[in-house]
Amino acid sequence: MRDLNTKCSVTKETIYRDVVVVGNGPSGIALSFMLAGHWPYWNPKDVDAHPDELLRARLNYADNQKSLVEQDLATLADGLEGRSTNPVSLLLDSLTHPCADLGIELPSMLHYKYHPEKKIDHIVIGKGKAGGSWHRMDPNLRTLSLSAWMSLPGMDFNEWEAKNPPKAAPEVNHRDENGVCSCGKAMNGHCQRVDVENNNLAEDSAVCHQCAKKRKLPSPRKASIRQNHSKEVETRALISRVAEYYESYVREMDLERYFMNDATVTSITPFRCPPRELCGRANTARWIVSGIRKNKPFTILCRNVVLANGSSDLANRLGIRGERLAIPWLKHELPHLEAALEAIRPAERRNLKPVLIVGAGLSAADAITICRQSGIHVVHAFRSRTAGLDKMLPGNVYPEYHEVHRMMKTPHEAHSCYTPLPEHTIADVISVPSASGEERRRETRDFEVSFCAILIGARPDLRFLTPLATPAAHAMEDITPDSPIEENLSFFGRQLAWFKNLCAKCRHMNFCERVRRPEYKKICGHNFEKGMKVCECPPRATRTASEDTVTGLGLGEDPQAAIDGKNNPIAVDKYTNHVLRGPPGLFAMGPLVGDNFVRFIPGGALAITSALQNLEND
Repeated sequence: MRDLNTKCSVTKETIYRDVVVVGNGPSGIALSFMLAGHWPYWNPKDVDAHPDELLRARLNYADNQKSLVEQDLATLADGLEGRSTNPVSLLLDSLTHPCADLGIELPSMLHYKYHPEKKIDHIVIGKGKAGGSWHRMDPNLRTLSLSAWMSLPGMDFNEWEAKNPPKAAPEVNHRDENGVCSCGKAMNGHCQRVDVENNNLAEDSAVCHQCAKKRKLPSPRKASIRQNHSKEVETRALISRVAEYYESYVREMDLERYFMNDATVTSITPFRCPPRELCGRANTARWIVSGIRKNKPFTILCRNVVLANGSSDLANRLGIRGERLAIPWLKHELPHLEAALEAIRPAERRNLKPVLIVGAGLSAADAITICRQSGIHVVHAFRSRTAGLDKMLPGNVYPEYHEVHRMMKTPHEAHSCYTPLPEHTIADVISVPSASGEERRRETRDFEVSFCAILIGARPDLRFLTPLATPAAHAMEDITPDSPIEENLSFFGRQLAWFKNLCAKCRHMNFCERVRRPEYKKICGHNFEKGMKVCECPPRATRTASEDTVTGLGLGEDPQAAIDGKNNPIAVDKYTNHVLRGPPGLFAMGPLVGDNFVRFIPGGALAITSALQNLEND
């Protein structure tokens, strides 16, 4: 059987779910918890002591025997203000963390009841382990939010951390380079030692690089921030502990059966098939979700899709010439820079040439802190004279960011391993061979550096939603199986839009970033200088149509701009989280809709659960 619009095959292996959640981070976990039948209720006695008089009056008027899922969320959340633009997120946060922004620590006024008969059949798809991008961050950095705010519904983070203390790292036997590896080979200059921690080997063990490569053992991560912390700093949780907490949360809440980890979604397309070819619940399917898991494709039919994949999948680019080339010393993500530095021996790391860091955000500050504590000199380029890294961040709780901000504000003072370049930006990135045969990195001002890290934020990866940007996808609801002309027009319209999008990407990829070929000259239309490897393509800012696949989806609050969790989130109904400019059955939550703090994410899960439950009742 084939979909009439997408021509996708639906085989016997195709499964059906009422809801497919894309992303297994905190957003997907919180939503799965509520869809599984765990509903929030408020305690009337605790609500009587809530500092918000208006919220207290509305809750006392409502029926406290009903869950928040069954309440009129628009009435309860009316007039609430806070650090989120979504009223339902503010409602649930005000009951979970009352007056948290005022520094008042009050216990939660909510409790959760399990209703197995209310569960909604769903599946959560994620690229890695449960916890999402938290497993890809530096495990030794600390969260921006307080540890109490990292909790998910039903299990407090601080209580979990007290019951699950961190495991002590096994002591490693530091042998000399002429020692013997666990495989029996002598570890000489050609077989360097790699000390292994936190794996299944014995505590007193060391393996050579060849054995480590065969066993795919990760290299030990070094501490990225100071070890001597004040009590105020320790109120922020270690990222490694947060990642463990989210993974343990799925296991302890019995949610593993709903998770499909280590899977990648490749396409989400509106589905329309003749009803006679489907039976049961699959007859109501509106979406077909395709992906790959362990090199095996899978297909899922569903009625509703929830976008919960976060907003930090793709690193932002400056748009300068040569930035998209495969340059080994050019990094756009902090983990990539860390991995490159960890691959260098500590003795050689101290003799490295400076590392150029571009950006004025928190990721750039983390990179500066990591490099300086490793004894690596940093050249820091940022466009503003000063940056507000210390805004709303108390100095006693966030000392590392205040230290970076202090150095940025005093460029004329001497700083250890730090050279600021205020009001600077990179105009070009070119590898130029030097007299010694090594490569030299040339920017606006000439600096000879070992690495260049461009850390200017990230954006969500929504490439699997590219077909939704076509007019044919928005008109999908008007197509019926009895109108073959409309079906053909929809199919050819989709193919034409796909071809136009492909041409836009090919012009940039083939002619502006790859090695020039003579046969491309007529098609590209750009003049090549003798010996040049790339054409003189105009800068990204001057191009009329963006070549990013995430731009132009038309789902954001500004339909013409790229989707950004901070500046242009996806436009959703504030009380149901339904995507306003998308087809029916498409929802979004988490950072994609502006909830960039974990403490506000359960509010989006509540809004979606309530909306889906109302649809089920109807």
